[in-house]
Amino acid sequence: MSQCCVTSYTGAAPTCPMNGKPMKPVERKTVEGLLKPEIKVDLLLQPYYFCNAPDCDIVYVSEGKDHLVTKDMLIVRVGIKETEDPIPLCYCFGYMRADVREDIRQKNDTDIETIIRQRVKAKECWCEEANPSGTCCLGEVMKSIKLAKALKDQNLL
Repeated sequence: MSQCCVTSYTGAAPTCPMNGKPMKPVERKTVEGLLKPEIKVDLLLQPYYFCNAPDCDIVYVSEGKDHLVTKDMLIVRVGIKETEDPIPLCYCFGYMRADVREDIRQKNDTDIETIIRQRVKAKECWCEEANPSGTCCLGEVMKSIKLAKALKDQNLL
């Protein structure tokens, strides 16, 4: 994988103040790049952490937990926290959950994962700036493919 899928933080991350689940460190450029302009002025000079819990509207929390960023404060939809389409899967190349499902429905397979891997290998991704988690989307893409195939097998897709 390219460097875009690597984060530089180490150590224990704080927990989300809303659900108590551990959060993942995220680069400041991720938070700054995805915030609505009027919200950027409120950023603190602290590290921020990403809450990946689907059932929580909080996306980022400052290290001191004194600044919370909710999904309505971002310029993008946070795929892992959405339940209705459009649900983004790949922020760099614009793939949505519906794209995966349509491929599986039509062809019983999809080449979306392969295309993304090729483009990551070609260093065309910018996950740390485009994806709210600040990490590579491939994990979420693979989960979506697996789920779509299971739904297709059950005639639910």
